[in-house]
Amino acid sequence: MTDIPGLTEWVDAALPTTGRTVSITSHDPGAVAVADARASPGALPLGDAAADCVVLDRVLPALERPDALLAEVRRVLRPAGSVVVVVPAPGRSLGELRRGVRPGLLGPGWVCPTAVHHPGWLLAAADFAVLGDVRAVFRAPAELAPLVAAGAWPEPDGPRRQAVERRVARLAASGGTVPVGFRRLVGRR
Repeated sequence: MTDIPGLTEWVDAALPTTGRTVSITSHDPGAVAVADARASPGALPLGDAAADCVVLDRVLPALERPDALLAEVRRVLRPAGSVVVVVPAPGRSLGELRRGVRPGLLGPGWVCPTAVHHPGWLLAAADFAVLGDVRAVFRAPAELAPLVAAGAWPEPDGPRRQAVERRVARLAASGGTVPVGFRRLVGRR
């Protein structure tokens, strides 16, 4: 997954300093990547209670049924293990929306919009205690493909793609970066 400058360090700040941490990222529709291997969200290639912490890095919005992945995360976490969930957080202020690309311009958006707008609900429904929910804005290069690959924006639908590409080109010409927001939630099993 393409990275956003500063995002990895921000996520790492929420990780425990000891124990086994497993990162899960988006692979393609219907699949996730666990330790560089493709896996089904409903059948992670890990044993029961095999991890102290699981990081779900920008994966939930791309899944039709994130509840299957969250159930598997509960299975592979040891008792009192933690989960760190990173999801995009579209424009939080009018100024950010003016400098970036409005979420409405991108079209229908994510496969699971609940994962973007209400990730805490998904964690609570999967029986995780939500201990923290922090938002941050990062500067990313104004290029459509890397922003989509980084999980910052959904792939714009056909009719809107040209408008988004024009807006991104104007942003690139005026400074080269756009503000992209992310949320980092920490939960406990």
